[in-house]
Amino acid sequence: MQRLLFLFLLLCGACDSRAVNLIEPPEVATAVGGATLRWKLDSPAGGRVHFGLSAGSLDQTASDAVGTEHAVTLRGLQSGKRYFYSVGTAKHELTTGSFIADNGAAEAKAGSSTTKTVPSAPGAELPPPRRTILQKITGFISEPSTPARATAPPVTPNAVVRDAPATRRTWGNIGSLPDHFARHGGDFAAKSADDYAAQAWRFRERAVSERLPMKLDTDGTVRVFDPKTRAFASFNRDGTTKTYFRPDNPAYWQRQPGRPIQTPPWVSQ
Repeated sequence: MQRLLFLFLLLCGACDSRAVNLIEPPEVATAVGGATLRWKLDSPAGGRVHFGLSAGSLDQTASDAVGTEHAVTLRGLQSGKRYFYSVGTAKHELTTGSFIADNGAAEAKAGSSTTKTVPSAPGAELPPPRRTILQKITGFISEPSTPARATAPPVTPNAVVRDAPATRRTWGNIGSLPDHFARHGGDFAAKSADDYAAQAWRFRERAVSERLPMKLDTDGTVRVFDPKTRAFASFNRDGTTKTYFRPDNPAYWQRQPGRPIQTPPWVSQ
């Protein structure tokens, strides 16, 4: 009986220690009074967010069911306040970050300009309860195939965007750009959020011309990796950017889901 109990406890410990990893950094979409965090895991687990007004005091919690794709909505946020958060499972913290609660205009982390958080596709809703990230861009055509949104992206003085389309055409969810720039802009010495978005667009163009390794996921996400520079990016099916950074883990690319492709969907659109 004691041996059986020992084996049972050993198996429980092994289950608890099973590694769960983020497939890519979480995305944050804000709306007045709330925000939604979305992330994807490499294996099923419950999702949990701890958040608060101080990085040292994440005293509020929100969670959702077991799965690999999570979308947790935080409600009752104070407009204009910066919230800090940790994302993970019920037992493990996977990553941390921060965002500014929407007060009608989302503040960029770097620079003095602001931008509204708006839906990325016709009919989409911002949280609560949901967020979408798809926006139409033109790919290789100089003029957009759909009317450009009236809301301008954050613009920082001396932004380097001379050889790239406007940020609102290249970045899928403008509301998430300040957070991505704050966390990953340093990976590419980006001077501003617009410079960071422009570099991601150039990486997209180079990925096609140089035939960099690409994977197409079932949800339409295209992931690209450059083995030489370790740059990684994921794009929506229409070619707009979701994220752009340099992973610390050498095995990060091998863990990414999707089937290998040579031509991304937006080339034929």
